[in-house]
Amino acid sequence: MDSIDIKTLKVNDFHKQYLKRVSKLKFPIFSIIEFNLHGSCNRRCAFCPRVDEQLWPNKDEEFSLKLFTKIINELKEIDYSGRISFSGFSEPTMHSNLSEILSIASKNLPNSFPEIITNGDYLNSKKLIEFFDNGLKFIYVSLYTNKQTYDKLVKLKKDLKLSDYQFSIRPRNLGSKKNFGLNLNNRAGAVDYSTFGKQLKEEFPLKQTCNYPMYTIFVDYNGDTLICPNDWDKRKVIGNVNKDNILDIWKNEQFKNVRQRLLKKDRNAKPCEKCNVNGLHVGNEFNILWQEYYK
Repeated sequence: MDSIDIKTLKVNDFHKQYLKRVSKLKFPIFSIIEFNLHGSCNRRCAFCPRVDEQLWPNKDEEFSLKLFTKIINELKEIDYSGRISFSGFSEPTMHSNLSEILSIASKNLPNSFPEIITNGDYLNSKKLIEFFDNGLKFIYVSLYTNKQTYDKLVKLKKDLKLSDYQFSIRPRNLGSKKNFGLNLNNRAGAVDYSTFGKQLKEEFPLKQTCNYPMYTIFVDYNGDTLICPNDWDKRKVIGNVNKDNILDIWKNEQFKNVRQRLLKKDRNAKPCEKCNVNGLHVGNEFNILWQEYYK
């Protein structure tokens, strides 16, 4: 059975309160909007699609403040109170204006919960203070290196008096025999297991539902919107926020078709047909809501 890390437990707990806050809306609204802020990462991990530099070259491109502000203003229409996650296909702390992005989100959506998922390589006291002063609620560090780095992060956390709820360190350095310390998956077919000595055991497409498109929406730095943060090959683009309202994308026909398929345990469409992600750890409440809504 897959292990459940602290972030999953937090999200499940968060959903219980979130659904009470949005119960008056006419349609189920995403609880997490995830942003891929940059075209680069400073690491090449074996279990990540970025291990292949030919397919994933680092690009010095990033999410514009103007486009980010547009999306946040659209979310103000519903007083969005969910999570705003900075993670995606890159290292979010490489964005040149991450503090300003946090400020735009927190000032315009004071009931929202901005979070960063990072490898921690660029963190220091000054940056962390700046991030939290500008509205950051949670930071999750995926630890890919040694005990020396762990000790440094623990000291940062202690010196700034951050709680376990605000600052979590998750080991991702346990080696391939222990799946690197994560719930290993093939990122909708983008990861080649043979690069770290493993083989896929599943037969595709899987015959099970997935909750990701029920509660998550993903926005790439160029404005493309995806149904799922695991679609690293970007095979299912369902809109672009440069020209579309984020709420209209959430309710559009393509998203509807994806959800209705998954509610029937039908993964026989891209990108789901190649995916082995267990999308059932989180979001079962949203699965039920969409079933009722589509009736």
